[in-house]
Amino acid sequence: MTLPTMPSFDLTGKRALVAGASSGIGLACAVALAEHGAVVTLAARRTERLQALAARLQAAGRHAEIMQLDVADIEATFVAVAAAGPFDILVNSAGLARHGKASDTTVVDYDAVAEVNIRGAYFLTQAVAKGCLARKSPAA
Repeated sequence: MTLPTMPSFDLTGKRALVAGASSGIGLACAVALAEHGAVVTLAARRTERLQALAARLQAAGRHAEIMQLDVADIEATFVAVAAAGPFDILVNSAGLARHGKASDTTVVDYDAVAEVNIRGAYFLTQAVAKGCLARKSPAA
């Protein structure tokens, strides 16, 4: 069996925001985007991992910046994205999990997960989209 390969593409000059870049899928996406030439803004609540990742990307000749971002804080998200944007690409990979049996889920746990995984993702997307739309409008 031959595995499919990813087509070559150039993201030079594109700006990418990767929420949840400190681990998992977000980290992998950040590296892939940087390897294809994007200037990547690494975003997460805790910046220690982001600083280490940015240093490694920069040492490899890639462009990376960091942004402390908690997508559950909608107002701070709008301010941070407006200040750092506009972005061409968004990877919305910030997430929260409260592992356990569904029958044991509390309202507090459910609300905490929904606040990040649904509400935070929605409004982060809106913040990035507003920057894209403003950049493309005739008045901009």
